[in-house]
Amino acid sequence: MKVDNPVSSEFLLQYPVEAARVLEHVSVENVAALFTQLSPGTSVPVLNAMLPNFAAACLEKMTPSHATALLTEMPVAHATYIFRFLSPSMQQELSALLSDKVRSRIFRYLDYMPLSAGDLMQNTFTMLPEDLTVADAIHRIERMRHSVGCEIYITDNMHHFTGILELGKLMVSNHHARLRDMRIKKTPSISAHATVDNLLSHPGWETHRSLPVVERDNTLVGVLDYTQIKEVTAEKTSGANDPLQNLLSLAGLYWLSLSQLLDSILSITRADKGQRQ
Repeated sequence: MKVDNPVSSEFLLQYPVEAARVLEHVSVENVAALFTQLSPGTSVPVLNAMLPNFAAACLEKMTPSHATALLTEMPVAHATYIFRFLSPSMQQELSALLSDKVRSRIFRYLDYMPLSAGDLMQNTFTMLPEDLTVADAIHRIERMRHSVGCEIYITDNMHHFTGILELGKLMVSNHHARLRDMRIKKTPSISAHATVDNLLSHPGWETHRSLPVVERDNTLVGVLDYTQIKEVTAEKTSGANDPLQNLLSLAGLYWLSLSQLLDSILSITRADKGQRQ
């Protein structure tokens, strides 16, 4: 995509969501290079529409000054969403360059109460937009650098949580199907502001060992694991008072084995593609 091509510029301006889906197939290095040649007015809407972890990876490849300029032009909610996926070192660099006003607004959004879901959640998880086809989703998973778990978290184009999809089901589904038609919609979630006392009694633990964490507007911001809560609270579990005791002891082995099997399948697929290339 040539920056000086009026058709390319018009596409980015008029269809930022579609442009984001296209650019997410390209290496972060090339996307970052493209954004450094565009005006913030053109690149910011596309960055806002991108998956936040991919947008953050692009900012990591830019100079801190350019990344800061883009964050400053974003609505604070979008800037915060991307900021939380940056590495701690990049967060520190950008914090020093952001204006006092922008920095205080971003950190106000990031300031969760101690031992709340937002404080305990992890931001390394697999999320995909619901408008992807199965073939596109598998292709993206094969390129992911982090370990892919058994559950994929699905979002709409505004990054609102819309459901989950099991990796095993994805791998055997029709490659032309859309994720929105396959996701499990009625999936329990946790408010990022829920306290640890309320987290332990959440009914979602009866069927899931990890739950999505969402903001007040249902934006997906992280994932929380049940075992992490138990470790933090240092509570001794027993079969009588722990609804997930049997699930974690029996099903845990099953999910671990399935995860290893699927990881092996993905590794073989990557190796076969590498040989064919």
